[in-house]
Amino acid sequence: MQDSSKARWPADLKLFAILSAAWAFGLAGRAAFGMTPFTHAPLEAVIAGMKFYGDAARMVLGIEAAIFAAFAAGILLERRWGLILALCYLAEVVVSHFIFIIAYLDDLSQSLDVRIAAAEGPAVVLLLLYVWIRSRDILLADD
Repeated sequence: MQDSSKARWPADLKLFAILSAAWAFGLAGRAAFGMTPFTHAPLEAVIAGMKFYGDAARMVLGIEAAIFAAFAAGILLERRWGLILALCYLAEVVVSHFIFIIAYLDDLSQSLDVRIAAAEGPAVVLLLLYVWIRSRDILLADD
């Protein structure tokens, strides 16, 4: 049980956790049913800057769904480890985008995906900064 004298976590972090949980369900659905949004292309996933297809992509999406669900639950339960996991994962996403762009920059068959990753980059960095700024006081507080 939470002590009533402790400050509650910001509502926007709780909203972030709820949206992360929804994203986890979406990723789990993609992993389970092999759904690809808007196209009939084979299932693919990117982690650590590497592309995976088929069953390997299904496993990567399942792992990503579990990570999102874990940090969403941690944040909703107001546990610091949830914020730490979210920050670590978002940092990995930023690095993964950068690695992917550099690795596939000269591959003409991946030019659309490189442009998409480059366009997503600023949003991913802003999301990481947002979570860091909103969680900094919670993570650095003495309890």
